[in-house]
Amino acid sequence: MNKKLVGSAVVGAAALAVVVAQFAGGGDDAPAAAPPPTTMPTATTLPYQETKQIYDFPAEDGRGTGGFDVEIPVPTGWAVTEDKERASYRHGDLLLETDRVALEQEDPVSGLRAVAKAAGHGGSVVGHAPVADYDAAEWDYTDTRDGRPRRIAVVGLGVGARLITIRFEAPPAEFERNRGVLDAALRVTGAG
Repeated sequence: MNKKLVGSAVVGAAALAVVVAQFAGGGDDAPAAAPPPTTMPTATTLPYQETKQIYDFPAEDGRGTGGFDVEIPVPTGWAVTEDKERASYRHGDLLLETDRVALEQEDPVSGLRAVAKAAGHGGSVVGHAPVADYDAAEWDYTDTRDGRPRRIAVVGLGVGARLITIRFEAPPAEFERNRGVLDAALRVTGAG
C-alpha cells in the first residue's frame, strides 16, 4: 500500500478522534442541553431599543418650538404590514397593531369609546394608567375572525389632537400567556 495514503488515513483518523472527543466529552458527563428557543414572543424577547414604530408630531403653529416623536417598542422578526398610519405585526395567531387617528373628543376614554361604538364590537372602555405621561384608556372585547374567537385589548393614548392606539389580539387561551407583548409595547417614549 502507498505510504502517503496510509499516512493520510492515520492523520485523518486522529483528527476525527479529536472532533468526536470534543462533542462527546472525554468521559465526563456532558452538560445538559439548553432548552430550545421559544417561538412565542414574551416581553423579554422584544428588543425594546432596536425596533420602534415611530409617529412624528411636527410643531404646530404657535404651540412650542419644535416637534416630537412618539416611539412604540415593537417585536422584530414578526411579519409587518403598513397602511397609512396603521402598522400591523403578526406572529402566528398573535397580532400587535399601532395606529394614529384623529381625536375629536376631549380625552382618550371618550375617544376610544367613539372608536368602539363605530366598530360595533361591544366590550368595555375604562381609564388606564398614564403611558409615558399621556392620558390613556383601555378597551377590552372579544370578536371572531375567520370563524375563530379572538380576545382583544386596545390601549389609546391622547397625544395632542390624536389618539395613538396599541392593539393586541390573540386566541383567548393564549392571550394572558402572551400579554407581555402588549405590556412591552406600552413602554412608549416621547414627549409632547
